[in-house]
Amino acid sequence: MTLQDYIRIIRQRWIVIVICAAVAGLVTWFLTPANASSVKDAPSYTATATVLVSAATADEQVSVDRVVLYAKTGAIPTAAAKALEFEGDPAILASQVTITSDPSGAALTIAASDRDGAKAAETANAFAKQTVAFFAKPRPGVGRAVVTILQEATPIPDEIGGGFVVPPSRPLRAALAALVGLLLGFALALVLQRVDSRLRTRDEVHAGLRLPIIAEVPRLKRSQKGERTITVAVDPLSPYSDAYRAARTALMHTVSRQAPGEYMGRRAARPEPRPVVEGARLILVTSGNAAEGKTTTVANLAASFAETGQRVLVLDADLRSPNTHTLFDVPQGAGISDYISDNEDTPLEALIRPTNVPAVRIITAGTRLTHPASLASRMGHLLAEVRELADVVIIDSAPLLAASDVFDILPIVDTVVLVVRSGRLTDVAARRVAELLGRFQVPISGVVLVGARGRRADGYGHSYGYGDTARPQRDSPSPKMELDPRQQPSAPSVAVPQHASAPEVDRWSLPPRVDDPQDAAPSRRSRHSSH
Repeated sequence: MTLQDYIRIIRQRWIVIVICAAVAGLVTWFLTPANASSVKDAPSYTATATVLVSAATADEQVSVDRVVLYAKTGAIPTAAAKALEFEGDPAILASQVTITSDPSGAALTIAASDRDGAKAAETANAFAKQTVAFFAKPRPGVGRAVVTILQEATPIPDEIGGGFVVPPSRPLRAALAALVGLLLGFALALVLQRVDSRLRTRDEVHAGLRLPIIAEVPRLKRSQKGERTITVAVDPLSPYSDAYRAARTALMHTVSRQAPGEYMGRRAARPEPRPVVEGARLILVTSGNAAEGKTTTVANLAASFAETGQRVLVLDADLRSPNTHTLFDVPQGAGISDYISDNEDTPLEALIRPTNVPAVRIITAGTRLTHPASLASRMGHLLAEVRELADVVIIDSAPLLAASDVFDILPIVDTVVLVVRSGRLTDVAARRVAELLGRFQVPISGVVLVGARGRRADGYGHSYGYGDTARPQRDSPSPKMELDPRQQPSAPSVAVPQHASAPEVDRWSLPPRVDDPQDAAPSRRSRHSSH
């Protein structure tokens, strides 16, 4: 992993790291005594006295183990406690002394430890002297032992050995624990990153889907979350609007260059190539799962295409969960499902309704949504007819992995835009989406990554050239969102008529629907004959 990978993990998992550090620091703070800061660590001392044990005559044998036993229990600890003026239990004093025998069996070492070196030496010497005095008389089972002091105890400071000494003060211990928790939190973040298969960054999405990223929509600010507005219309100078314009530009170039029947720049392996159709191009916007930002992308793409002076028609073909109309401030009413259920007796133009974005019209999902799967399978004629009604047709469809309705539309559309929200699509789901799109050999323009971080994967910021002073103030939402030509940096100025109660007559006026072909000239087919 590179340094950028570690930085990305820290940015994604910083909450885990901070929680681990905070928990470790707080727990240590409360477990450390309040007076620990006044305690000073003094060096520890060990004093060792050496005594010789031998038999009175050569014919006698002395049990050194019994000498050790007598030295640690009974009369010797009692006499030593009296000599040291120890007021506690002599057994406690004896537990602070270590008495061991030499491997040769001729000597005993009596060691005592204490932070006070003089006290440690005094304790060891007291036990040595009382042992000599005790065995001055013959003892049953021991033999006539002769015990003499070979070397009196001298305090020697214990070596720390370069080990780490925990600071005694509460703040220092809490800070040290927080540092350890920080390291453990980072290790936990690495583990979580390893087991988490969700796609978050541009590189991960590109690697998982093997599709180009045509736009990265930044994450909304905390204050903007929950808003359902068309950003391109209400805040045209924001980085969010620029991201959707980048997707629009990519679509305009891709659709114009890509021949029907082509898939990702390669000729599709089909028994029969797609017929060359005239009229508007059909752009299908879909996603892998629900709640990935598909509908919001449809609305903003429509508004960005309208900025270029094109007539845009939006189809809400997500018949299972239709809500595109809410973004455009249009009631549900009759729509696609009613047109199909009535066997196409209703003129399609009658279902087209204006929206709160000039030059954008919508056909809603309709009111007869009982059997969405059967309705989707009969949508072919409708899609063929809407080509004559606009310059660009953008279709909001059901998610690929949530319903099979979209599969009936895929073979008909001209290109597909896949919307992926950062952190929602897993690697397994991405492979499934790529497999489905590859199976239908659909021309795919690319991926719109929604919820990208403040800076893109290549390090280029989203705030270039757009300060808060240059951004227009947001007014309160109005029923109609007018596109101010002065707020369209990349689009030609288009006159936008004011909406009135009377029927609108603007550049979105529809051609008459007639049965006689002579009455329809000049038709839109002649306009697209060069394609």
